[in-house]
Amino acid sequence: MRLLKRFTTPSLPQPRQPATAAPHLQICAHTDDDLYFMTPDLLESLQSGVGMVSVYLTTGEADGINLPTDDPGRKTAVPDFAGYTAARQHGIRAAYAAMVTGNRRADWQRSAMKVHDGVTAEISTLDDGRVTLIFLNLRTGLGANGASIMGLWRKLNPRLDTLRPTDSPIPAKSDGRPFTRDGVIDTLTDILQTYAPSVVRVMNPDPERTGIDKATGHITYADNSDHTAAACFALAALEAYERTNPVCKPAVESYIGYCNKLRPNNLSAQQAARKFSYLAVYGGEDGHECREAPGMCGDRVLGDRSYNRFYGQSTSYRWQPSTSWLQQRSDGRLTAFAVLGGRPVMWTQDRPGGETWSGPEALGQWPRGEGRCLDRLDAVRDAGGRIHVIAVRATLGAAPEAHQRDLMHVVQDAVTGEFGAWTDLKSPYGTSAEHEPRRRALGMPVVAATDKGIQVVIRNFGTGLSSRVYTPSGWEPWGDLQGGALEGAAAVTRGDGAVEVYATSRMIGMGMLRWYQQTPSGPFQRDYGTQLARPAAPVTLLEQSDGRLMMISRQPGTGWLLVNRQREAGGTWDTQPEIADTNPGFGPLAHVLLPTGEAAVVQRTDDNGLSLSLQPLDGSPVRQRWIPLGGGPLVHAPSAVLDAEGRVVVAVLDTQARLTTLTLDPADGFEPQAASGWSVHPAPTAS
Repeated sequence: MRLLKRFTTPSLPQPRQPATAAPHLQICAHTDDDLYFMTPDLLESLQSGVGMVSVYLTTGEADGINLPTDDPGRKTAVPDFAGYTAARQHGIRAAYAAMVTGNRRADWQRSAMKVHDGVTAEISTLDDGRVTLIFLNLRTGLGANGASIMGLWRKLNPRLDTLRPTDSPIPAKSDGRPFTRDGVIDTLTDILQTYAPSVVRVMNPDPERTGIDKATGHITYADNSDHTAAACFALAALEAYERTNPVCKPAVESYIGYCNKLRPNNLSAQQAARKFSYLAVYGGEDGHECREAPGMCGDRVLGDRSYNRFYGQSTSYRWQPSTSWLQQRSDGRLTAFAVLGGRPVMWTQDRPGGETWSGPEALGQWPRGEGRCLDRLDAVRDAGGRIHVIAVRATLGAAPEAHQRDLMHVVQDAVTGEFGAWTDLKSPYGTSAEHEPRRRALGMPVVAATDKGIQVVIRNFGTGLSSRVYTPSGWEPWGDLQGGALEGAAAVTRGDGAVEVYATSRMIGMGMLRWYQQTPSGPFQRDYGTQLARPAAPVTLLEQSDGRLMMISRQPGTGWLLVNRQREAGGTWDTQPEIADTNPGFGPLAHVLLPTGEAAVVQRTDDNGLSLSLQPLDGSPVRQRWIPLGGGPLVHAPSAVLDAEGRVVVAVLDTQARLTTLTLDPADGFEPQAASGWSVHPAPTAS
């Protein structure tokens, strides 16, 4: 593999950060994907001082006319593909400059760099060194003559031309030089090797369907195929990078694109407004005085109408993060699970209740061969105290049969307490090429303890739930629980050992769907009439002392936390919620049950940190007091558990993909103490 060392500049610009801080790297199809789909994560990391590298695969030149869609001048305008591409790239530079410096006109250093296949790309670095933008300039619009980046990925077109934007430092003689499929993967791999990022953000490789023609089998997807192809190229490059560089193991986050519009809005009005303000800068409609030709001040097709697309009001993860990845072992030590470099890892306390941890080290014996572990691990302790971890292994390639999805399981040995070899649970859909769309539609697994073992549920192609059960006799076959749900299932094991599962219905009027057992290990019944409103994140389910369930959910559009309760144990729900917090937040909640009969609940807040609340489980009114914990920005979602000394330990992965923990003592009212703040544990190293 050749590194990026054939530059017209003396060396590849590096973010100006402390030597210990690795940048975050985004791989996008278009110049606004990171603004639309990866913010607020990107913005919070950037404003905390983390360096950013964004790679844009395509020009996104569309029809070559950089005028608003309602501008009558479009009828007579002459397409200018190079000019529209330049305007979009100008817009993204202005947006990043505004995010970092507050000034859209901050200076950039622009230069050309030779990559693979003889292609010359452009690299732009903000003057303070914190942001680097790399433009590969693959054509995707009308000027591509029917070729596409998806065609390149699937090997339908052997190469794809590039386009030199107007006024680019790329030499004119390099205009049109084509990329091959391998050339794109090798170039992305070189970029990963050069920057060695701690976090990599990619688009969604598995978009949701909006329709299927039963006669032909044709599936309509709710996303731009450029997004899908860019995600596949990114994951292929990550796999190559992780094979050749065992030391740097990034955390990876995958972001949903246009599918956001199918979900309840999960950003507060404040967070959405921040996102749209920078999209307006990108669109050149932020009220500034344009000092360039009107067509060069940003993406005027978007302009200030980003909110009209209906997918910017949310930021959603394809691999919905778990909050169960911190667990206590039977010997009292805590273990944290994560995925780094496409492999499951763990950190473990050196002694029960101790302050030092070892790791990260490999979690069990992951099978050799192709494929990566997706960045979500769901963990649970069974009735015997053993920890089970469920993961998803994914492979991808040009052919349909190359796309495989397998659920994986590892459990502690009953005698040694160590984790052994992972067991392949397969998928509900086999391995044939014709079932590729069904495998790729699988959601993220949710696991719950049962009276005899564990139960795993996962969204299937029909958008209902499939399930497998583990008992002392082994794994039972896959079963179909039916139903129709979007991503975001949550499960709870009641005190009697029976399991209940809740998920958001695809139908707006149906709200939450419920699957429940009347007896432990019994068949699941379905309840389509809960009348519970659709939440903006997976819900948190807690059992009260009287047997009734309490549900904590996040309200769409506000980020507030609401609480609903069953009217009686196992019965219907009171649909009038209580308000637990009116300060906006984002994502799922972590929780831990306390010996006092309360639950400590931890959420990610809009002010770039975490907060904790103690909620009663005796049926009394909810409490609105929340304790700020700090701890942000973070990757994925928090987790929390009791340690051997009865203290609450809250854990996150920080912006360098390091385990970071906060220990809260009940004697201090669970208030953070300055002397025992957040502790960073060993950074990722070679296995």
